[in-house]
Amino acid sequence: MYKKLSVTDYEKIIYFASQITKSIPKVRSTALQELASIFGYNHTLFWLADNQGQLKDPIYYNISDRTLAEYLKGNYTLDFLYPANNMEMFKEKNILRLSDVIARDKYEQSDYYKGFMNKYGFYDEMVVTLLHNEEIIGAIGMITVEKQNYFTNQDVLRFKYLSTIISSALLYCSEEKKSLLSRREKEVVNLVKKGYTNAQISTELYISINTVKKHLQNIFDKYGVLNRTELIIKSK
Repeated sequence: MYKKLSVTDYEKIIYFASQITKSIPKVRSTALQELASIFGYNHTLFWLADNQGQLKDPIYYNISDRTLAEYLKGNYTLDFLYPANNMEMFKEKNILRLSDVIARDKYEQSDYYKGFMNKYGFYDEMVVTLLHNEEIIGAIGMITVEKQNYFTNQDVLRFKYLSTIISSALLYCSEEKKSLLSRREKEVVNLVKKGYTNAQISTELYISINTVKKHLQNIFDKYGVLNRTELIIKSK
């Protein structure tokens, strides 16, 4: 049976809610930063998801590019907590730990642990799916780097509150991000979608290239993307 959270935990959750609410539209990056600074979840990924549980557009905190690249090459198919691999269990509860789906001894003998997790010094894992109208809209994955440092019932209980807060902020961000663009930023987006370079946008809109770059960075931040390709995909 789960114990109740401490008063300090509830205070931290309230503080987290205040931080993420004022961070819109940078919900995902702020969530990961605050999960680390407030609660000590220091190795995390935040994904968007389609309604089949397929994850996309990851951003990550304290995880290397190389590690993520190797995960995406195929190790995700071995991940016991990848939502698409465990949709039935995630439909019953949106927070799962490795210990909820596989015995420790079997996990330590698995290809996923021996070929990936152990290789990068990781051990335990917990995944929280973010829901709206019973559909998955995102997921947060957390890992530990010490073999004896397991995710506990207290972690699960904490995320029963945190997942609701994060889901609401993510949904609001998704719905509002386009309306957050200024008139000029919308013009820049339209030209980017037409394939214009920074120099061509500068000429078309009679603004300097530095101004174009500033507009693009603001647009990337509002859409939560890193480059033009991702922007074009998300702005369709």
